[in-house]
Amino acid sequence: MKTVEQELSRVDLNLLVSLSVLLKERNVTRAAEVLYLSQPAMSRTLRRLRDLFGDPLFLRESNGLQPTEKALQLQAQIDQILFSTSKLITNFDFEPQDCEHTFKISTPPLLSRIFTAPIIRELSRLAPNCGVIEYPPTLNPKTQLKDGLVDFSIHIDQFCESKDYESTLLTTTYPVIYGHRLHPLVKSNNVTLEQCMMYQFVDLNLDVNSIPQHHILIDEYLKYSGHKRNITFKSNQLSTLIDAMNGTNKLLIASHILAISRHRSKELVPLFKIDSVESLKINFYLNEHRRTKTSNAHKWFKDIVIRTIKSAVSDNAK
Repeated sequence: MKTVEQELSRVDLNLLVSLSVLLKERNVTRAAEVLYLSQPAMSRTLRRLRDLFGDPLFLRESNGLQPTEKALQLQAQIDQILFSTSKLITNFDFEPQDCEHTFKISTPPLLSRIFTAPIIRELSRLAPNCGVIEYPPTLNPKTQLKDGLVDFSIHIDQFCESKDYESTLLTTTYPVIYGHRLHPLVKSNNVTLEQCMMYQFVDLNLDVNSIPQHHILIDEYLKYSGHKRNITFKSNQLSTLIDAMNGTNKLLIASHILAISRHRSKELVPLFKIDSVESLKINFYLNEHRRTKTSNAHKWFKDIVIRTIKSAVSDNAK
């Protein structure tokens, strides 16, 4: 049994274009003019069409060509085939409201609640038929991107060493010590690092495939400053950590952009900013593979991600 590709390999698809024009013009000479062919060439094309479909397709009458029933049945199908083929090879303007694509993005767990939710809200407003699947990051997301497991990756690594990847800086973050809104230090002025280190901490537990460097750098900085966190609870769920902070006076070290989340900003209060230590500042990049760079849908989604995140960070900085 032959495959579809094998069946179509013997067909000159230009014949369908000629048949479409003949059905519209009902005249061999005018059809030849539309396709910039000679009248004899178009006549030969008509003979090939008749052989292909096993039907006369057109009957000659005094006022031109009269399509047969077979030709009329083919007309609607040919129009649809040509339109679909044209869409494959023509760079149509992208219309968000018509997009039904599902985008795949990997996001660090701490940024997911802060950035992904606003992106989803923006997509729902502009492209209600779009979908998004979010995946956790890996230490090296290049494989994810290259193999098409994700379309974009928000990561601390910038992939500038290869032409296969493109990186766009989204934001730079620094660590902040947070307390629950009912924490005793919330009422204090000019809270110091020493005051914070008197309390126990909860910590975001990152798995081996995620991004642990930030936490390592913080603990090294604290050690250099003569301090060590007393971590009594770890979880990979931010909401669980915050619930654990309520009523226990435990503190959390996290990115300064955690305050962007409207919901979280009502629960957590920044107590101490570590914003003057350059080694603790971390850049986040939006990375993509070249396979998506020419896709209008992905270009549009990338713009949404960049614009939404930068707007959120900018609003928080005001």
